[in-house]
Amino acid sequence: MAFIKCDYTFTDIEDRNEWITAIAAGDIVLTGLIIGQKPKGSFTKKRISSCGPEAVVGGEKTITFQDYNSDPAACGDITFWNTIQANATNYQFGYYTCDGYFYGPIASFQTEIDQVIEDNNTGSIFFDGTISWTATLNYCGVAVNLDGI
Repeated sequence: MAFIKCDYTFTDIEDRNEWITAIAAGDIVLTGLIIGQKPKGSFTKKRISSCGPEAVVGGEKTITFQDYNSDPAACGDITFWNTIQANATNYQFGYYTCDGYFYGPIASFQTEIDQVIEDNNTGSIFFDGTISWTATLNYCGVAVNLDGI
């Protein structure tokens, strides 16, 4: 996933070098590899005519994920997610899929992210989260090679 400062505008979102430069400048921060999915959104319908069916008047999309890039000694993962949650209004959000497409940037989003600590000494420590945004239409993915960045 990518968190992009609100005042950053891409010149060419498909340009890998622009991504590298923006990351180095702190305009974009990327998560490490995560396990995630984007399920079907939920839609709000309203009857607006006696003679017609209900119309879609709103919707919410979500990304659910687990981040296993745990850093319990240095707390870098905690600092990262706390910064995103406390300052979400300063960022745009987007997500990158396994097939090399970036979806976004999404200007306004909400986060629900919490650390999970399993109940034994062989279990994992990870972050489980949901990022949601209001939308009825879909974003078109843009092919960009972010592998290894």
